[in-house]
Amino acid sequence: MRGLLLSAALIGLAGTVSAQEVPTPPAADLAMPYYDRHLIDISNLRDYYNGLLIADAMIHADAMFSAEDKWHLTLRQMIGMESNHQQARAARQLALMDVPIEEIQATWAPDFTDAVEDDRLRAAFTYIDAVSSLPARVTADTHALLRTHYTDRQIAELFDMAAVNTSLAVHDQVLPVATDQETLNWAMENLEPVGWEPGPNASSSPEEQRASAFIGDTLARAQAEIYGAWQTDDEKAINPDLQSDFINLLTGYDVSDITFDGDFDGIEEPFDAFPIAYNDWKTEEMSAANLPAADAPPFDVGAYDHVYFRPAQVPPTQYPFSDRLMFDTEWTRQSSLGTLEMDAYLLVRDRALDLKMKWSLFFVYQLASGCVHCQVHGSFGIFKEFEADYVDGEVPPEDLPEVLAHIRSLMDIERSTHISEAERAALRLARDAGGMPGINTAAHIEELRRHYADREIQEILATLVLTGWLATSMQSQATVTDRLSMSWALTHLTPAGWNPGVHTGLPNEQRPYHMSELFGVVLGSINAGDFVDAAEEWLGRDIPLAIDSDGDGVEDFYDGYPDDPSRWEDTDRDGIEDAMDPDIDGDGISNEDEIAAGTFPYKADSDGDGLDDAAELERGTDPVDPRSL
Repeated sequence: MRGLLLSAALIGLAGTVSAQEVPTPPAADLAMPYYDRHLIDISNLRDYYNGLLIADAMIHADAMFSAEDKWHLTLRQMIGMESNHQQARAARQLALMDVPIEEIQATWAPDFTDAVEDDRLRAAFTYIDAVSSLPARVTADTHALLRTHYTDRQIAELFDMAAVNTSLAVHDQVLPVATDQETLNWAMENLEPVGWEPGPNASSSPEEQRASAFIGDTLARAQAEIYGAWQTDDEKAINPDLQSDFINLLTGYDVSDITFDGDFDGIEEPFDAFPIAYNDWKTEEMSAANLPAADAPPFDVGAYDHVYFRPAQVPPTQYPFSDRLMFDTEWTRQSSLGTLEMDAYLLVRDRALDLKMKWSLFFVYQLASGCVHCQVHGSFGIFKEFEADYVDGEVPPEDLPEVLAHIRSLMDIERSTHISEAERAALRLARDAGGMPGINTAAHIEELRRHYADREIQEILATLVLTGWLATSMQSQATVTDRLSMSWALTHLTPAGWNPGVHTGLPNEQRPYHMSELFGVVLGSINAGDFVDAAEEWLGRDIPLAIDSDGDGVEDFYDGYPDDPSRWEDTDRDGIEDAMDPDIDGDGISNEDEIAAGTFPYKADSDGDGLDDAAELERGTDPVDPRSL
């Protein structure tokens, strides 16, 4: 039987991109300043941005991981993703939690993870290092390492944290956050020894500078409001809302609180010049409001032209994937609330951009990010929008070759004859944001301003922020793609050199829907008068209620001590805390013997095949391989 001899070297193999494959932006582009960025910042999209703030607040709350550990993991991830603003924010939050500045600064050390003394926490940091760049380097061995130290629900929370953090990093990458002065001053004083610099996060005008950071008392207030508004004993755990105006508190932009859309064209009235005309919302003046100067140089296409679609490579691993649906971030109702709100805002209906364009941005980003599952969903999403153009909802055979040629052409946007120059400008931004750390510069934004109004640019940026969350979430889980989307991709993308990578699996690991189908199911059920739980529909299985009797951030279903807020870890519910339990999962095999056998001490059925580890060892089948029965 295999032993659990995992190392960082073994874990970091999947989808690695050499530095030579991604170009360095020209010096002139790196030096180009951002201007009037507050006009196109995604915080102007109130309904969408509320979702990001809710997700941000919830992933950094105490739960199965302490808030302090989460902030430390976040700081390490932001260092890897080269997000200067988020590094400063996370470091300052740790300082507010009385973490010594020496410990904070040590997080920048290349060998920091190896030096973490606690075995369990080192496993979490090892995962964070693997996911701190896109393509991510998460493999089945990463899953095995985590399952040796954590329950599935803890791992889901860790994955959700990393995914939302990627959204925050993408936000700072595509349009650098003009950091508030207090955080900027603190970082310049305390992070200088590790080489931190404000870079493009320094503001060029008072109007664009953020008013404050989402940390400290402000964050605590937001978390209290979410918990106060969210009835956690409701049967279906209704999503909360932020009660205070945190958007303007944080940004100082004076974002309108009016989100009324009288003509239902997807454009809120503060942005809609024709609020009663469904097919018209912008003026020529809106489109020209931020055009670059007449003598501004054109975008340097050749400097950024690179191969961003690389067929998936599946590295050899010691362990096979098993029961990976149990890692799905929808289990963590608290921290998934905001991300679901972001998802629904952008991908349910046409707005400033039509759905075909948003799915195209999604697809191109994911070609660069290496998320093969997302590539399937992106390409199939585009196809579904083409189908919607036809009265009978089906692309006729004579049109199919041209539709497929359009989708495949997105694998090489610079030479595509199926997209306009405006679309190409937006897709370049997606391409260059997909490999985190990205290579976006102010030149990308100026190129967007030649073609799009502010409201359209906001939605382009917002689509990429949402897409970053999904890239990290799905690469972390190695999500098994739904059958319909996967069969479509195998048929129509394989001729272009695409392959499914690790995203085919067993039926019990498979999601039931493509996202576009999910929205149809949910909306249909609502219209029929039924109460539908979108998260349960999305997973195809029941999700435990989000009741948390003791308010410790751990739902009762997972809490071994549901009336004691000071502790929760009793995986097998035998009254013995995991830290003192010689058989944590209660399967009759000691923790020591599980490690020796290569099974997982926190999981009685390591591979989730319905047969517990003790029975498999007695039968001579492999307890960590769901195909061995």
